[in-house]
Amino acid sequence: MNTVFAPQYRITPTLLNTIKRVAVLVHELNRHRLPDVLLAELQTEAAASATFASTSIEGNPLPLTEVRRLLKQQPANLRDSEREVINYNTVLSALHGAPERPV
Repeated sequence: MNTVFAPQYRITPTLLNTIKRVAVLVHELNRHRLPDVLLAELQTEAAASATFASTSIEGNPLPLTEVRRLLKQQPANLRDSEREVINYNTVLSALHGAPERPV
């Protein structure tokens, strides 16, 4: 059976106005420059969240708070689950052009 997904929706004036408002807000936000300190904090949190999400999907049991701690402290003696987090983050950083931190 070959069915095509055909969602039922209607573009109402309210929906269209909301979409326009979102576009304007995104444009306004993109015009502003974030302070370097805030940008660094946001990038650090985004990397921790991405590392946590990706490794937890693969079965890593560490909670987000532990992932944040590991990425901040970079301890020398690591369990396998911790090494997985550090290695994933190292690869993620390399993909985004950040300097590598060897484990």
